[in-house]
Amino acid sequence: MNVSIRNDAYTLFSVDEGQELCTTVNLVGFFLDSEESWRTFYAVQYSLRGQRVREDVEHLEVRVIDSTDKVMGSYSVSQVHIEEVEYEGRAALRLSGYLLDHPHPDAPTAWRRWRESGRLDLNAWVTLSLSEREAWLDSVRLHHDWESPDGEVDTSGGVYEVDGRYITDRAGLYCALGEALRGPGGYFGSTLDAFRDCLGGGFGVTPPFVLNWNSVETARSHLGDSYVNKVVNTMRSAGVSVNLS
Repeated sequence: MNVSIRNDAYTLFSVDEGQELCTTVNLVGFFLDSEESWRTFYAVQYSLRGQRVREDVEHLEVRVIDSTDKVMGSYSVSQVHIEEVEYEGRAALRLSGYLLDHPHPDAPTAWRRWRESGRLDLNAWVTLSLSEREAWLDSVRLHHDWESPDGEVDTSGGVYEVDGRYITDRAGLYCALGEALRGPGGYFGSTLDAFRDCLGGGFGVTPPFVLNWNSVETARSHLGDSYVNKVVNTMRSAGVSVNLS
């Protein structure tokens, strides 16, 4: 089967109209370290799908796509106003609206690694910095939400292996747990509270099951005994048989 390849990294999609407005390879000012809900950003090097720019869109999705046109995840923006402008001498769209999902500032690094590798391998996240690991967790969460908006059918039983060699921070812990339980690029929480919620069902795996946490001393030395014990006790309380080695 022939697959069309394109290099655009993002599409802007009008949920109200059910159609793609444009594609762009660069979003300037979108991935910021800011909790403010109102944001102005620019789509540079864009290609319109219609004859004109929609000036106002009630509900816009910024969709992250891979090289085969498949959506990897999306961010929601509401009450968006769009204008055609120039940005540093190039044609651009200026968009202003309210963020419903706050993009992590390092999300482009995570998405790029995913996009360039095509099919993810285990431990694709291990060379990332702490901030980039946090962005990775946010990206896999958005991917899960896109792929399974109504939750997943859960399975129980089975034995899962955690590769603990690279758990040097809390983000790395949840990257490793997500992969152990859901495979490469898997999501199973990004904090202890979120992890506990995932154990409650709707994320593909539910107790009882067996989890073998290998090289647990790496986590103990970097996260501390207290935090590791909290995670272990959370699993055991939910009905997970945890073996540490």
